[in-house]
Amino acid sequence: MSAQPPATTLDDAFALATHSYIFLIGGGGKTTLMFALAHHLSRAGRTVISTTSTKILYPSPANAAHVIVESNPQRAAAHVRSALPTAGHVALAKALCDGRRKFAGYSAADLDSLRHAHVADYILVEADGSAGRSLKAHADHEPVISMHADLVIAVIGTDCLGCELTDAHVHRATRFAQLLNRPIGTPLTAEDIAAVFFHPLGYLKAVPPAADVIVLLSKAGVAAQRANARKLATALHAADHDKRIARIVLGELAGPRLFVERIH
Repeated sequence: MSAQPPATTLDDAFALATHSYIFLIGGGGKTTLMFALAHHLSRAGRTVISTTSTKILYPSPANAAHVIVESNPQRAAAHVRSALPTAGHVALAKALCDGRRKFAGYSAADLDSLRHAHVADYILVEADGSAGRSLKAHADHEPVISMHADLVIAVIGTDCLGCELTDAHVHRATRFAQLLNRPIGTPLTAEDIAAVFFHPLGYLKAVPPAADVIVLLSKAGVAAQRANARKLATALHAADHDKRIARIVLGELAGPRLFVERIH
């Protein structure tokens, strides 16, 4: 796995001292962020479960050296409790699917039972899929987030800004266009992305009222993308009439230019 950003930066950016039941949504690096947080926390002596409420690719050994697959939440809790004192971080799946290439995740109720079992200091959950795109529209059944989540991190890849609203750049582009009331092929502006983010059927539709929301504007490793991230942050703040976003972070968690930076 690539070198990590400074630990204190991750702690501050994602408020890890005060949040421990964390769900990740959106596109543009959720899985990378989840495992970056898991590695950082376990290196700091914390115990961590990484898992999903949807489907994710089976993690590489670099991302998760210890994997547990167990359909029963009570048995899963027992296995995790046994493994964590030495492993520090466990990737947990309810089942394997798609030719054993993917993890199939747990329901919100199953995740809550793991949380209430107090087997780990942190539970990190990837809560939707984006088919590798940096931007998405959510289907009716997603994201799958526990009502007891204390933090939701919404990820948007800044490389989508200025791209055409097509399936090449947006997961479920037709639905995104319907929410925006704009035609397919429209160049995406920061205001367009903010409008769908806060749409009643947008990114926050399943986020519990008590959960904090942090936005990560990812893929910001070069100057042009950092400028895009700042444009998008400005648009998100302007559209955040209910002050739902606790903070906005820009960053790059893959490749040679690793960093995170709070910008709002």
